[in-house]
Amino acid sequence: MTGAAVGIAVLVALVALVAAIVAVARNRSSGQEIGKPDRMSEEVVAGLMAELRKWQAEAAHWKATAERLQRELDGR
Repeated sequence: MTGAAVGIAVLVALVALVAAIVAVARNRSSGQEIGKPDRMSEEVVAGLMAELRKWQAEAAHWKATAERLQRELDGR
C-alpha cells in the first residue's frame, strides 16, 4: 500500500467512527428536547428538596437555640 492509500483508509475509518458516535448520541437522546425534564430529573429534584428541608429544619433549630440562649443571657 502506498502512503496515500493508508492516509485515505485512516480518514475513512475516522469518518466512520465519528458517524457511529453521532448515530449513538442521536439514538440515546431521542425524545429529549431542551427544557424538557428527563427521567432522572424528578428523582434528583426530590432528593435535593429533601436535603433542603433538612437544612431548613436544622437552621430553624439553631436559630431557636440562639434566641433561647440570648434570652437567658439577657435575663441574668
